[in-house]
Amino acid sequence: MTSISTISSLAFSKIKPNMTVSLGGGHNVFNLAQEIAHHNEIDLILCSPSEITRLNCQKLGLKVVNLNQISHIDLAFDGCDSVDYNFNALKSNGGIHLYEKLASQISDKYVLLVPRKRITKELTNKVQLCIEVAPPCLSQILQTCKNLNLQAQVREDKTIASLAYTSLGNLLIDAYAKN
Repeated sequence: MTSISTISSLAFSKIKPNMTVSLGGGHNVFNLAQEIAHHNEIDLILCSPSEITRLNCQKLGLKVVNLNQISHIDLAFDGCDSVDYNFNALKSNGGIHLYEKLASQISDKYVLLVPRKRITKELTNKVQLCIEVAPPCLSQILQTCKNLNLQAQVREDKTIASLAYTSLGNLLIDAYAKN
């Protein structure tokens, strides 16, 4: 089984000086950020679709530019919750889907940092499908989930008595399938 430190080391080995690199979300990406911070001799432009990753990088002393200031990314790294043998992926827990999609669209290479235990024959139904929803569409999307026999609920913010909102003010719906 590949350890997290091995995953970040392998990822770091793909990075070359003067690259523009995107760091998405998740523990493996944070470990990669730590690896990058230990090699400040490499001149990189870093960006991230994740507010948490940007804050963590700043704590590590890394300068991270806003994604909207970037027109091209050489290499984008991101975490992933579940991958099947056909490379279908569930990227649900972070809830930063729009910005991850933007980063992937302008990246030459988009690399998912996935521990071996998350690669399975079929995607797991233990990981929710997360849907970013503009508030006016909430009822319609919840009804659509119900029609598809998905158990769906609006994600709550666990730190305060509130619903979870994206940086754009959208809600997140977590939908689960029986299989």
